[in-house]
Amino acid sequence: MEDVSVSAEGMLGLTWTLNILVFVLLVLRLVVHRRPGLNTPAIVASDILVFISWLFGVSAIGTDAWKYNQEIQARARELTPEELATARKLSFMCGYLVFTAMWLAKAAFVVYCYHLCPGLSSRLKKYLIFITGFTATTYIVTILIQTFWCRPIYHSWNGQCNPTGNRISLPLWCFLNIITDILILFLPFSVLWGSTPKLWKRQIIALAFVFFVGGLSIFAAIARFFVIYPKILRDGNANIVNTYELWALIEITTCQMAVCLPALRVYLRSHQTKNTGQSWNTRADVEGLAGASRSSTLVTGKEGENSSFHELLDGQKPQEEV
Repeated sequence: MEDVSVSAEGMLGLTWTLNILVFVLLVLRLVVHRRPGLNTPAIVASDILVFISWLFGVSAIGTDAWKYNQEIQARARELTPEELATARKLSFMCGYLVFTAMWLAKAAFVVYCYHLCPGLSSRLKKYLIFITGFTATTYIVTILIQTFWCRPIYHSWNGQCNPTGNRISLPLWCFLNIITDILILFLPFSVLWGSTPKLWKRQIIALAFVFFVGGLSIFAAIARFFVIYPKILRDGNANIVNTYELWALIEITTCQMAVCLPALRVYLRSHQTKNTGQSWNTRADVEGLAGASRSSTLVTGKEGENSSFHELLDGQKPQEEV
């Protein structure tokens, strides 16, 4: 079966472009989160996790770059058995880098939500604890599949076995990955649904865009399965390396972007207030947030969740009206 028709040069260009974009958003996130009130332990831990996730993603790029370079060289000469063996081993090791980058990005969002804990209902706090344990469990199970599915382990890179790309293990770890993403994405939806906050047009647009980018990560995970699995069913030795890496790249980078995007909104908002000569929190902003909180409390009786929603969206806690 044919692999996705993307050249080695094209894959390298797309990989570096997306990761540079993630790096820019990550730097903005780190800058914004150094402000007073936004350097809580949960936010600092979340920043560290997303940064490590990016590092693992870049490390995966390094292994891919070597393999793509070998692919380019193979157009002019025949690769030696040693070079082919090294490429297969790097593909196996790259699996650990990809899975770790993937799950660390999920963990970064989950840990960030602990910053909102004081404003969450007891039901959402329990759900957050459940999601934390579930995310850690699915990562461990996926790593165990990668490590122990093929026995002895060297069958994972000598062509006799594919630990995460066979007819049984692929749907297993893909299901764990997708269900973890859906359950994590359900958390902000729960806060929004339970608080019914009054949102401004720009907030709605920002919220929709963040959910759209986060949804792309889930879409990439689903698309990867439905593109790859039929090929494996028809041919257990189908060439799926580029297809797998392309969709994994999209999934990881869009997940990292979704985690960093709220900080971009805060950064742009602060620069806008500087350019217009307004303070960071004008009285109108404070009154608007306080009014939204009172309105939500009257309807739902959940003032804490409304404050948490605005904090999740704007990167800061709404202040009390004076």
